[in-house]
Amino acid sequence: MNKITREQIELLIELQQKEAAVAKVQSELDGLPARIEQIVSGLKEFEAVINSKKEGLSELKKVYRSYDAEIQTNQGRITKREEQLRSVTTNKEYQAILKEVEEIKKASSRIEDETIECLDKIDAAENEVKEKEKEYLAEETEVNQQKAVFEADADSERRSLNELLSERDKISGKIAPELIKQYEFIKSYARGIAIVQVKESICMGCNMNIPPQMYNELHRENELKTCPHCHRMLYVIQ
Repeated sequence: MNKITREQIELLIELQQKEAAVAKVQSELDGLPARIEQIVSGLKEFEAVINSKKEGLSELKKVYRSYDAEIQTNQGRITKREEQLRSVTTNKEYQAILKEVEEIKKASSRIEDETIECLDKIDAAENEVKEKEKEYLAEETEVNQQKAVFEADADSERRSLNELLSERDKISGKIAPELIKQYEFIKSYARGIAIVQVKESICMGCNMNIPPQMYNELHRENELKTCPHCHRMLYVIQ
């Protein structure tokens, strides 16, 4: 088994700790876009609600305009029929025109009632849109504040990441190249954990007992040992 100093073991432990810290910070940074998207998506849903209500308001206004146009058309028909009354020559024709005028007026009256009801709906819809837009502005302000906090945190995390990467590289440079190679190889198949502590003859990487002789040899601190089960590098705390 390869000879190794306590200093090299401690450097490997520190290297792994720095890499774990790097991974944690990187994970936070990688998750930032999703966190921002989550709060922004709520704002988008709010926008969709407002747009839907605006579309409903627009449809009500179209209905109102159609009612108004129909009323104007009926008024024109009434005026025309009333002018015709001046030139009729028979009572039958006179009564027929009067009846038609009355029917047109009744139809217009119904439309006017519907128009008033439509105006009430328009007023209610406009007030609701205004209220929702007010709520949206408050929500947008809060979202922007949260985004600013996230982005500030991200800047801090990036600075921290750069510092950790620099520290990791310094530590790595102090470890023997062949030891780094072995460390990287073990890490590649051992879920990123290459060196683990042994407590009371139990490997903390796989929770399996190591041979008593190996456990005793670990206390000598002069040889690199690997777990016979998970093949991770081992160390003990004296």
